[in-house]
Amino acid sequence: ARRFAMSSSSGTLLPGAPAAASSLTLRALGTTSPTQHQPVRAPCTLQPVPVTSPVILAALPGQPERASVIGDSPALLASGLAATCLTAAATASRGRRRNWRRRAAVKTLGAEGQLTKSGGQGYVNLTGFPFPLGPIFERRTVRREVGDGIWTFEQEQSLANISVNVRMTAIRLDCGGLWVHNPVAPTEECMQLLRELDLPVRYIVLGSAQYEHKIFVGPFSRRWPEAKVYIVPQQWSWPFDLPSQLYGIFADGELKDGDLDTPWAQEIDQKLLCPEQRLGFGYSAAECAFFHRKSKTMICTDALVYVPEEPPAVLDRNDLTYLGQNRDNIVLDLVALTNWRGSGEVVREAQRSDVAPASSPASEADLMRKGWQRDALLALYFGPDGRSIVEPEEAFRAISGRWLVGPVCYSLVYSGLIRQDVCDWADRICEWDIQQILPCHFAGPVRGNSDDVRRAFEVLKKADDKENETQAPSDTPMWLPWPFSQPEPIKYRPQDIQLLSDLRGILKTLRVI
Repeated sequence: ARRFAMSSSSGTLLPGAPAAASSLTLRALGTTSPTQHQPVRAPCTLQPVPVTSPVILAALPGQPERASVIGDSPALLASGLAATCLTAAATASRGRRRNWRRRAAVKTLGAEGQLTKSGGQGYVNLTGFPFPLGPIFERRTVRREVGDGIWTFEQEQSLANISVNVRMTAIRLDCGGLWVHNPVAPTEECMQLLRELDLPVRYIVLGSAQYEHKIFVGPFSRRWPEAKVYIVPQQWSWPFDLPSQLYGIFADGELKDGDLDTPWAQEIDQKLLCPEQRLGFGYSAAECAFFHRKSKTMICTDALVYVPEEPPAVLDRNDLTYLGQNRDNIVLDLVALTNWRGSGEVVREAQRSDVAPASSPASEADLMRKGWQRDALLALYFGPDGRSIVEPEEAFRAISGRWLVGPVCYSLVYSGLIRQDVCDWADRICEWDIQQILPCHFAGPVRGNSDDVRRAFEVLKKADDKENETQAPSDTPMWLPWPFSQPEPIKYRPQDIQLLSDLRGILKTLRVI
């Protein structure tokens, strides 16, 4: 098995694990001296893992013998179709800017918003070739106490120049242990922040079948061998649908809809989306939503997002500032080069205006804000209109400050064969007395109730998808006074969702979704 492992922590692969393999890779888990937080479940296990985009490479810091080559799933299929050139060039640009430098400090946000310094961010993770889902070598962790006995742990998740946050939630149960939802990378820093809570991890819960949330379940659970692991059903991989044990997940049970026999049933309810009909390539949209009764918090994975005005604390401000520039910006350069949806001249004009004698340089705060707006649009739409990328304010306002179904989930997953299943699931979620919502990306927790959930999923109840892709509501308040005025329904700007709409049409024609 070790022949398929890394030769060192630098990530060099030995012969026998070809980096270009697209159907099967092998995972080697070596033995280490067990400690309280660094155990192993098996002395040496050969774990074949199928891949969509060939290679994931993961290793715990300082433990090259536990390196692994893991496969990913088709979560990045649409981005691959949409942005091949953009991704490859932007990845190279981002790598040159950072020079693969190590960040010596991490920002850790406590309950009072105090910043502290910590280390141990190293974690090798090469995934999604040729569209690598980073960061590749290190991950900062931001911990925040968001309620009585509720903590979130956020890390960065990036694709080329585009970054979002990914969130793990830990809840203190009455038994004195932690219930952990969707683990993030178990870096030494993350483990230290978790140990500082002085509470043992009792249950590890995987609430989704998507690989970006499940690739860390195995490594995380090996740090807490006494914890029981529960996963949603229909875990899958492609091109070969193999058991979850073969990619490091040893589940003690599967999540069930409304299950009253789970160890946490007296404190946390659950409702499961598990359509009988799988999508093309065996794709599973299974997701479990949870409701913490004490705080009246709904916890979900990808079903809902709330885009905040300010970027998440874990995202690199220098990267966002760079993305906010018009010149020396690989994203805008490629938009101009390809004349994306006829916006090439608009980009070139914006770049020329930046160097005009009469122009005044934008402040760093303005550049960072524009960079965050561009980042959010690219993350949610993959390929928004080029004019929205140049001047993102209006397009950003259409998606920010409200709960909505992410455009990618709406277009490429929910709006096809499983539409009714998703609508029924949303209706059952609305039976909870929700007061705030905590998803795995963007802002959270944010105040929201059943009406907000119902309004967000309303886009799936329209007979014609085109009804949801008209001009998004403006921020101009309605003239009717409360309680007669009602928030406008969620709609996606047609010029920004056009790429996803085109992909949806192709996938529907092929009966993939």
